[in-house]
Amino acid sequence: MPVVFTKAAGELNITQSAVSQQIRNLEDRLAYPLFVRHHGRLALTQRGQTLFETSSRAFHDIERTLTRLDSKGSVLHVGCLPSFALGWLMPRLPDFHRENPDIVVRLEAKFHNALTRQAMRAGNIDAAIRLDHLDHAEADAEPILDEYLIPVATPEYLTRHPAFASGQSLEGVTLLHDAMPWDGAPEFVEWRTWLNAQRPDWLPGLGGVQFNLSTLAVGAAQNHQGVAIARTSLVMDDVRSGRLVDVFGRHTPAPARYVLLTERHENPDFRRFSQWIREECRKFDRTRKTWLLEARPARTA
Repeated sequence: MPVVFTKAAGELNITQSAVSQQIRNLEDRLAYPLFVRHHGRLALTQRGQTLFETSSRAFHDIERTLTRLDSKGSVLHVGCLPSFALGWLMPRLPDFHRENPDIVVRLEAKFHNALTRQAMRAGNIDAAIRLDHLDHAEADAEPILDEYLIPVATPEYLTRHPAFASGQSLEGVTLLHDAMPWDGAPEFVEWRTWLNAQRPDWLPGLGGVQFNLSTLAVGAAQNHQGVAIARTSLVMDDVRSGRLVDVFGRHTPAPARYVLLTERHENPDFRRFSQWIREECRKFDRTRKTWLLEARPARTA
């Protein structure tokens, strides 16, 4: 008796022969096999695998619906990159809660490789926000916010490195990086993108300290440890408050943007959340465009 049938019999509290008989009855009804024996083990046929995936999704949907209907309040599970969750989404969520008191957003910080559709289904995630490389984004991922890169540092750090602050030299400056802004990102990709566009003569000096979160790189900059290449969505408030300085007032489009993934387009609670976050992104982008325009260095005659 195959191990899989033994486990199924235990889960269903029936005999192993009863499981085998039900499988045979199902295969007779379908008129094609679901399993094939391979080296003494059972494996799903191609049709069996397709049926398994479809039925798994169906049972998952039923379970989610029953859970939602049985609960007193609706819980929306949102997976989000840790840096974007901490630096952008969390400060805005209280507004959503005030407008939608019947919906509880359960925010789950997840790295890029955990924000796949398969992982969303397995982890009961309704929606996911991630940073996607422009050339490798999923076709059905909805873009919600573009990004721009700027170098940031504290006033104290720039005072200690006047040659860098005046744009003369990179010597003695520690560059701070998010080591993996998206899955498979090349080393130093965000600093390299900015330098290519703004200071290609500084590319030979590219290096520095790497972190696994953008917020850690920005935090190191806030602690006077170097100059971080930052996404504007994560540092605009810090720059406007004076805690950090947009060193050169020159921004460069990032090679990635934030996108929204979902498995629950028909869920009315998700529709309310997605409409809200789209509008929040639009409002932020309008404010950011004005801020970036004001930050440009004055042209000399």
